[in-house]
Amino acid sequence: MATFNRKGLTPIISVILLLMMVIAVAGGMFFWVTRIQGQQQGGIESYQGKFFTTAATQASVIKATYNDSNQSLSIFVQNTGNNPIPVPTTSTYPTTEWIVSDSNQKAICSTSWAGSGAISGAANCTRGCGTDISIGQIRQINLALSSSECSLVSQPNGSKISFLIDFSGKTTASGSFDK
Repeated sequence: MATFNRKGLTPIISVILLLMMVIAVAGGMFFWVTRIQGQQQGGIESYQGKFFTTAATQASVIKATYNDSNQSLSIFVQNTGNNPIPVPTTSTYPTTEWIVSDSNQKAICSTSWAGSGAISGAANCTRGCGTDISIGQIRQINLALSSSECSLVSQPNGSKISFLIDFSGKTTASGSFDK
């Protein structure tokens, strides 16, 4: 009877088993890292898309004129960006909001343009709200301030009033006018 040396076979089997375990672990790590990397890349691409949309949305106030007799403000806004600018008159998001400051940069009011009676104290947009400002378009927006928090009755005539408009978080525009 022939006898086999089993001592030489055991190291070969152990090396093969060890290699198979290393390959299995490396394969598992590869799929885990690939999945994590894909999730991170998707999150970054989503963030970049939102960032570039916001960065490409711009508005400029060309002129603002206040009429003291009926307490109305007329603002000419131009879309100078690459995306439409929303000018909603809703009381829930998305909203158009603004901050009005006196000549000493002290805030007079901060309200939305929700319109008549939608929110107590809101500025009533009587013209130019409710639709987007198209790319390159100049839009006249009229606001009635008499029954809003932004009534300028207490401000002295000749004072410089400034404002900052937030168009639903898409972009902002600022300007000023003489009362």
